[in-house]
Amino acid sequence: MIIKTADSRQQTADSRQQTADSRQQTADSRQQTADSRCHYFDFLRVAGAFAVIVIHVAASRWYTTDIHTFEWQVLNFWHGSIVRWAVPVFVMISGALFLSRDIPVRKIYSKYIFRIFTAFVFWSFVYAAHGYMKDRDMIKAAGHFLKGHFHMWFLYVIAGLYMIVPFVKRIAESESLTKYFLVLAFFFAFLFPEAVNLISIFSEKYGEFAGSLANRFYLQFVGGFTGYFLLGYFLNKEEISSQAIKIIYALGIAGYITGMLLSVTLTMITGEPSQIFYGNLTVNNLFWTTSVFIFLKSKFNYSSRIVLALSQYSFGAYLVHAAVILLVGKLGLNTLAFNPLLSIPVISVIVFVISFAISAVLNHIPFINKYIV
Repeated sequence: MIIKTADSRQQTADSRQQTADSRQQTADSRQQTADSRCHYFDFLRVAGAFAVIVIHVAASRWYTTDIHTFEWQVLNFWHGSIVRWAVPVFVMISGALFLSRDIPVRKIYSKYIFRIFTAFVFWSFVYAAHGYMKDRDMIKAAGHFLKGHFHMWFLYVIAGLYMIVPFVKRIAESESLTKYFLVLAFFFAFLFPEAVNLISIFSEKYGEFAGSLANRFYLQFVGGFTGYFLLGYFLNKEEISSQAIKIIYALGIAGYITGMLLSVTLTMITGEPSQIFYGNLTVNNLFWTTSVFIFLKSKFNYSSRIVLALSQYSFGAYLVHAAVILLVGKLGLNTLAFNPLLSIPVISVIVFVISFAISAVLNHIPFINKYIV
């Protein structure tokens, strides 16, 4: 009996030790996960969400304000190339995350694309219903529902990129193929189209001819946002030398200034606001976006609870921010209500806070947090 009691006590002690070891392993696992997390992605998501809000807040009066006024110049500054890195950065983050893991095709569709689909259906219905309440035009509302509100084009883009992950993943596994793809993308997705736009400024005839020549290659595979998708993966895993970082920063600043000058010049020539050179697929924005990505990677790769929390709410905030801008506008708070040097950042902060607050609430509601935000 004494021996059995001693054995029982020993087994209990062993069980407790195993439980303690298990808890330690769990803690170690969580710590490893935290340590391996790319914290700068969280900063990029939050900063990118704010940049998108700034673009859309400034855009509300950018098209209708006289281009020869001080107000338009300020609106153009905020609406222009200074914040145009936002959407490409979101694509780069997705590329870095998706191309660094082996995700089964079934899971890509059942989890990631399905979530985009359900979020799109819900929010597109909300925005289309709002439009219908004003116009009472069912056909028009149906069209708005299918296309999505003006900011929801990004969901189509990201869903399409998820679909080609299995193919791009094979390219990402080879450093030489990755570099080759990025070179092709640079020429055919960025450089040639922008060259066509530049030629078109001086001669519409020669611009059309140059465009027809570029289109004869039919290299759609390296076109669109695929270059950004692969670039995000490449820049995330590569160690960039300090000398290369300086060059990237110089190109980024040059890209930002060039985009702004070209857009203003074209606006003054045509007499209408032009954002051709603010486009996501321009060389100047590619350089500017890359420099922003590298800057946050090198300077903000540390843990922050606040930024982590905001990062988790960024998708929902992106989806709802357009509605918040409409609401704030109806309350009489617009970019020309007072000096736009202050009104745009102030209104953007207000929209940012409200959008993230709404997203935070929705993210704590079961089902909605999984499929809607």
